[in-house]
Formats: sequence, structure tokens, C-alpha cells
Amino acid sequence: MEGSSAKAQTPTADPGAWRSMSYANLQTPSPATATYVDIWKDAIDENNRHYEQRGDRRFSKGNAPANEAHFVIWSSRRSVVFSILDTASQCEPKTTFSEAGAAVKLCPVRIAVYEGLQVRTMDGGKACFLELDQPSPATAAASGAYASYDVARRTLKTGLLVNHEAVDGCSFDVPLPRQ
Repeated sequence: MEGSSAKAQTPTADPGAWRSMSYANLQTPSPATATYVDIWKDAIDENNRHYEQRGDRRFSKGNAPANEAHFVIWSSRRSVVFSILDTASQCEPKTTFSEAGAAVKLCPVRIAVYEGLQVRTMDGGKACFLELDQPSPATAAASGAYASYDVARRTLKTGLLVNHEAVDGCSFDVPLPRQ
């Protein structure tokens, strides 16, 4: 990017406060999504094969549909990325909320720990992924995926709201590795 420069990450005043998870479209890789594509490369390749085996070759110049939600915890020593991958081949429907234009799927989770040049990636089971159909400002304000970090317990907390209501089975704590 023209005129851009690297800036240090500023500390979060209250890491325990709930913040929205960020979403990334991994169908067309870009520098902004490179970290998440790297975390999920094998699963993205598997999803691409899933589409090819069904005769769907529309995505030959990129990836088959793949979206990702993430939450990043930064420290001076290391960074931790909590990531959920949404693909047709690796997720299963959990519930739909037609009045909100929302669907919740159970999708694979990975936790990537970056310490200097070393990266460790761990599978984390399944978690809820929120899909919103063309969200309006009102829908987007009433529904979302959230996370926070409990510093004392070294635990990431996740939660999902649809129409201001918590979705059953979508809130949990993830203890993060110390080493």
C-alpha cells in the first residue's frame, strides 16, 4: 500500500471486555487474509477438492467459498489467533433464525500461537459460526460473534448473539497454552 507504515499494536485498555470477532473472506487470498489462509491451508485445499469432485470448477482462479472469523490476542512476547473456518465441506448446520436472516453452523476451530519465528497450530474442535444474510444495520447491531480475554485465567471467552439473545451452546471458555 502506498504510504503505509508498520505500527505497533496498542494495548487494549480492557482485554476482558467483549469485542466483535473479525471476519475474513478466504475465497480470494490477499495480503490482509494471508495469516488466516496459512492457518487453514490444508482445510481450504480439502474444501476446494470437495467442490471439484462435485464437478464445480467455478473457483479455479481462487478458492471455493470459505469464510473465517477470528480473534487475536497480542502481547509483547507472542500473539494468539483463535480462528473458526466456515466451508460447505467442514461445517454442519446448528440452527437458523429466519426472522433475523441468520444461520449458525458448527465449524472447525484452530488456535495459532506465534512466538518470534515459531508458529504452533492446534485444532480446537468445533465452534459456532454466525452467517448473516445481507445484514441491515439493525440486524448487524442485534447479532454478532464476540470474544474477550481473561488475563488472570489465560482464557479466551466466546459468545454468539442473534436478536440480542445468546445462542444456546455457543458460549464457552478456551484455556490458552502457556508455552
